[in-house]
Amino acid sequence: MHPKIAEEILARLIEAVEVIAIIGKGDGPRSIITAWPEYKRKLSRRRRACTALEVDRAEEAMTWWALIDDPDSRRALQFQVMCAAGGGKFTQVCKKFGWERSTVLKRNKVVLENLSKKLILGSKSRQAA
Repeated sequence: MHPKIAEEILARLIEAVEVIAIIGKGDGPRSIITAWPEYKRKLSRRRRACTALEVDRAEEAMTWWALIDDPDSRRALQFQVMCAAGGGKFTQVCKKFGWERSTVLKRNKVVLENLSKKLILGSKSRQAA
């Protein structure tokens, strides 16, 4: 699998969290991310209007979480994404949960690669139909 695709997926997930934080949608990662006190201060400073395309892209990316079968893997990747979106420091999250940051980042990379495979297979099956 090409690592560029996994990086693009990570970027889309980060973008999705940022958009949802801006529009204040009640479901999705907002309910998780608001547990961090730094969240409101950092992301609320980014107030701006989002285009319909940005909202559509964010909603699509948010459906990708369901493709990650292992809840622990999904959770670790969600924390990385939320931190990258400005919701805190991933190093502090890792310390809080007793995770080795480098190990979690390596595992998240594998999760992203597996997710990219599922997304590619899904798009191929939609094209064939």
